Amino acid sequence: MSGTGSPDGGDDAPRRGGPERGSGIAGRPVMEATKGLLEIEPVLVAVSDTVEALVRRASASPATRALGVVDAAGVLVGVVSVDVLVAAVVGRVAPGALLAEVRDVDGMEAFDRYVEARTAGDLMAPPAALPADATIAEAFHLMRDHHSPGAYVVDAAGRPIAYADGLGLAAAVTGTG
Repeated sequence: MSGTGSPDGGDDAPRRGGPERGSGIAGRPVMEATKGLLEIEPVLVAVSDTVEALVRRASASPATRALGVVDAAGVLVGVVSVDVLVAAVVGRVAPGALLAEVRDVDGMEAFDRYVEARTAGDLMAPPAALPADATIAEAFHLMRDHHSPGAYVVDAAGRPIAYADGLGLAAAVTGTG
């Protein structure tokens, strides 16, 4: 899996080593730690799927907070958060609601992106993806770096095999699951 870069300019590859790996709950593998806790099936869409199709898919699986965007080979190429999807719909029907939040050039660019979006490819962000042996700490780091509510767990070829939701991870850490 190659890094695409995180919003803060760093590499998005999972962090390995360090005090968090292999020690305590933070060092537990995500797939093991979240077994039975908020198990959310990956919701996968194509780059060319329309905003309307994304809304239908997301509505059918309301626990999913990030849709995985895959290419024709099923490789994860991006994610669309439910928040971004909602903003795209709001941008169409009530653009003034979004425009009121614009404070700078970046805000205007985001506004334009939402209003003009027609497909998953228009809305997707770089993929937040973890290898199957990633730890809880690595998952939390990746989600923070990507400003994502969850991350997709991928196989060696980059195809999604699971979705690790931030709330599920929090439940595993606190023992509240």
